[in-house]
Amino acid sequence: MMTEHEPVPGTEYYNQHDNYTVPEDVMKELQEFTQKWESEEMLEHAWPGDQYEDEEEMSQWYEFDAYQDFTDETAIYPPEKALEYTALGLASEAGEFAGKVKKAIRDNNYDFDAMLAELGDVLWYVAQAAAALDVHLSDVAKENVEKLKSRKARGVIKGDGDDR
Repeated sequence: MMTEHEPVPGTEYYNQHDNYTVPEDVMKELQEFTQKWESEEMLEHAWPGDQYEDEEEMSQWYEFDAYQDFTDETAIYPPEKALEYTALGLASEAGEFAGKVKKAIRDNNYDFDAMLAELGDVLWYVAQAAAALDVHLSDVAKENVEKLKSRKARGVIKGDGDDR
């Protein structure tokens, strides 16, 4: 279960400053999305509450970029090997998380803090892998949301294959 937590000292969070404004490109996308939802065609196919959930999802896409920017400050590896380094790190950290889960099953002793730490490491490598591909983490999240919503709408969440 997610709970409120203390801010990380020295980290600047979006939406915590009176002078914070939503970036223009994000605001434009939000406005275009809202206009699309207000059209009769989209409303005919919408479930009650869908518009709110989607706008909330959109507002969260760009917040990934603040985290990604923070990870840049802690990235120490050869820039020319960024993709290889982050891919190997991601696999390694995902393996460490899986190992914690495996031991929890075996020992019936879930070390929540250790699992959380490993997931944080996974997230760091995902952010840096996206940077190595010269893409914003918010774009990764947005594409994933669109893919999953499409699969849900077409009834193909279950199954396998990237092109379902």
